[in-house]
Amino acid sequence: MSATAQAASMEPSRSDLRARRHVLRSVALAAGLATPGVWASPAGPGSVSIPRWPDLTLKGLQGQSLTMDAGPWRATLIDFWASWCTPCRLSFPWMNSLHERLSERGLRILAINLDRRREDAVRFLSAYPARFEIALDPTAQSASALNIQAMPTSMLLGRDGVIRWTHKGFRESDTEGLEQRIKEALR
Repeated sequence: MSATAQAASMEPSRSDLRARRHVLRSVALAAGLATPGVWASPAGPGSVSIPRWPDLTLKGLQGQSLTMDAGPWRATLIDFWASWCTPCRLSFPWMNSLHERLSERGLRILAINLDRRREDAVRFLSAYPARFEIALDPTAQSASALNIQAMPTSMLLGRDGVIRWTHKGFRESDTEGLEQRIKEALR
C-alpha cells in the first residue's frame, strides 16, 4: 500500500468526526458544570469585539415581553438557571437579598429559566420564590446565543448592553466577590 493510500485510510470518517465533536462538547459542558465560581472577562487579551446582549425579547411568567432596552437601571444581573440546578437553590435567596439592597441604586435582576416545561420552573419558584424578574426561555435561544454551558451562569450588563463579566456556577463563598463587582458597576 502506498504512503498516500495508507494515510487516506487512517483519516476519520465524517461520522467519526461528528462523534468526536459530540464527546468534546460533552466533556466541555461537564467541566463547566463541575467548576463552580469561574470568572470570565467578556473580551480576552487582544480582543477587538465587545460582547453585547443579543437583540432578544423573552417572555415573563405572565407572558409579558421582557427586553434589555434602556430603563432606570444602571446595570442588569442576568442569571441563567434551571429547576434541576442544585446551586440555583442557593443563588435565589442571595439574589432576593441583593435585589432588596441594590435595586434602588439601579440594579435590575433578571433570571432566565431554561427548562423546557413551564411547570418545572413554577414548581422551583414555589420552593424558592423570586422577588426579581423571571423570564422563560424554553428553547434556550438566549443561552445558545451567548454560549451558556453551565448552570447557573450569571453575567452583568452595563446600561449600554455590553456584557461586563460572566460568572459560572454559584457557591455562597462567591457572594462577596460578586457583590463587590456589582457595586463597582453601579457607581
